[in-house]
Amino acid sequence: MKESTLATKVMIAVLCAGVAVYLAVSLFRGWEEPLVTVRAYAYSQDVGVEATGILVRQETVLPDSGGSYVDHVLAEGEKAAAGQAAALLYSDSSALSARQSIRALSAEIEQLQFALASGTQTANASRLDAQVISSITALRALTARGDLTALEEYALNLRTMVFKRDYTYGDTAAAGQMEQLIQDRQAELTRLSQSLSQVSRTVYTPVSGVFSSSVDGWESVITPAMLDDLTAAGLADLLAQKPTPPANQVGKLITSSTWYYAALIPGRDSGLQSGKTYSLSFSGDYFGQIPMTLERVVLEDEQTLAIFSCRSHLADTTLLRVETVDVVIRQLDGIRIPRKALRVETVEEEQEDGSTRQVNHYKVYTVIRSQSWGQEVELLYTDDNFYLVRPVDPGAADRLRAGDDVILNSAGIYDGKVVK
Repeated sequence: MKESTLATKVMIAVLCAGVAVYLAVSLFRGWEEPLVTVRAYAYSQDVGVEATGILVRQETVLPDSGGSYVDHVLAEGEKAAAGQAAALLYSDSSALSARQSIRALSAEIEQLQFALASGTQTANASRLDAQVISSITALRALTARGDLTALEEYALNLRTMVFKRDYTYGDTAAAGQMEQLIQDRQAELTRLSQSLSQVSRTVYTPVSGVFSSSVDGWESVITPAMLDDLTAAGLADLLAQKPTPPANQVGKLITSSTWYYAALIPGRDSGLQSGKTYSLSFSGDYFGQIPMTLERVVLEDEQTLAIFSCRSHLADTTLLRVETVDVVIRQLDGIRIPRKALRVETVEEEQEDGSTRQVNHYKVYTVIRSQSWGQEVELLYTDDNFYLVRPVDPGAADRLRAGDDVILNSAGIYDGKVVK
């Protein structure tokens, strides 16, 4: 009886010990930080410098010698031949209002006719819905990033899609209603055309070029002929000026296909080289990158004068003058990872002279099957939110690749640790 009681006590003690160990392990695991991973991906980072400068073009101002109200015949950035009508001058505001209404009605009639012609074909309603949503999304994206260069084109496309959608979802009388609407708009257009006052004068282009309605006063202050002798100090003085636009003008013509951007860059070690092509990132009235050739670079007084030239994008940049841009000097291609994913390991390395020094090695731990493994990487670029890295040995079989799951909480992580 006593032996049975002793055996029972031993078994109970073993069970209690087992339960205690189990609870301790469970509690320890409960306090452990859960594994957090993020997918690494390929990324390109532009590296450059910020520059402030002015666009320089060969420009001819078109004077206005009569008429109080101006209606531009040429669109912004439109190419014009010599002797072409550039603007109509009216003596009263009612004539200008009528002219503007005629232009709006003509555009509306054109859209209605296009929608009617497209509606007679077989149309997929769900596809039209998707196109309308896509057009709205594209417009939202343009306005969100401040890119207004293609706003009119996207707005007209959305309007056409809405017309087609309304026609598709309409009843059997939809075609007749749209035809009646076109007739009403044409009748209104005829009435306005008949009531239009006489044009007091037409302004013609003296030479061929690209038209711009913006005259800012810089046209005579800085010209391409001045760029060969321009200094950094001279450009700084120019940028401090605020020219007054001339009175009695209707626009200007840009008479040369080559335009320039003269810029000041802080510091003397910009890394720019004459003759090379760089991408300049603009924002504002024109949003995007433009490739430009560096014609001249001058280092003086802890700043750099850089003069770029370009033979494209002239029609897109007619409204630009004094601009701050990013000059992209080089592009880094690598793998983007979160800052928490990078581990720094400091080791002592022996030098040729027998001395030792501490060297930082960078590692990223990834999940391979169910274990963690560290890959050594080279740090290319540092940002507030991420690092751009690449493998130290790009030919290694176990190198870091785009698409790998990198471990963020790397405390206590080592090669071969089971993490899943």
